[in-house]
Amino acid sequence: MKGLMAHRIWLALLPLILATSAEAEVADLDALVAAKAGALEVLHRKAERALVGVAQDPSYRDYFKAHSDQHRHELKERIDRISLEAQNKFDVGEMCLINENGHEISRIVEGEIAHDLSTEEAAAIFFKPAFALAPRNVYVSPIYMSPDVNRWVIAYVTPIEVDGEKKAILHYEHELKTYQDLLAEGLAGDDARFLLAVNEEGWIVADSRREIGTVKRGDSAVLGDYFEPFEVGATSLGALKAELGGGTSGRGTVTLDGVPHDVAWRTVKGWTLLGFEEHSG
Repeated sequence: MKGLMAHRIWLALLPLILATSAEAEVADLDALVAAKAGALEVLHRKAERALVGVAQDPSYRDYFKAHSDQHRHELKERIDRISLEAQNKFDVGEMCLINENGHEISRIVEGEIAHDLSTEEAAAIFFKPAFALAPRNVYVSPIYMSPDVNRWVIAYVTPIEVDGEKKAILHYEHELKTYQDLLAEGLAGDDARFLLAVNEEGWIVADSRREIGTVKRGDSAVLGDYFEPFEVGATSLGALKAELGGGTSGRGTVTLDGVPHDVAWRTVKGWTLLGFEEHSG
């Protein structure tokens, strides 16, 4: 009789145990996404602080105060050396100083000083937003194809102010692969549990299950030639998040290729990180 009673109690508690287990798995997935979001925020913060720190070197301001071409030339050489040191220390592919007219004053590409300086940087994706900032602030750009390193990159840009006027912007680029590697680290690369990063335009820019190429192919700099749009069935990212409660973070359940999955998400600097795991409840 005691055995039968215990069995009945077990049967009665089983749904609660299973539900608790399923909730724990979703909570664990949420923790994974939160941890990856935190790591991504730290990476952005380090890059921002490093750039602002470099921009405080007086050579940048002194360049615009120089009273002779010789002095200006000496300061330009000093700026080149600063950029070379920063590029090596912070692992950036390209770094440049651009004046308010969109003319490059200095550019370093993969350890080399460039001499074919551009006069058309005012059309760059980061130019206007960066000049709109107050000093010691940093604009973080959407991804774009760098014409200098021929890879998809993210730019960090800060203004240079001289006697109360913004005279230039200092900018450097980190390769998209840096962020892809960070987000995929520690994940098995299978379909049972994986992480995606989706940009503001709805393109999947990182996927822990597979490598997404970031090196330029041919002449294309079009997002759609490199990245796939995010959809669950016919549902866009925005619609999916709205269905699951909206906001900047959350969790729920979706069906992928006929299989129920738990999903958790958080937004970081315009990207949405989404963790998926096959639902076992």
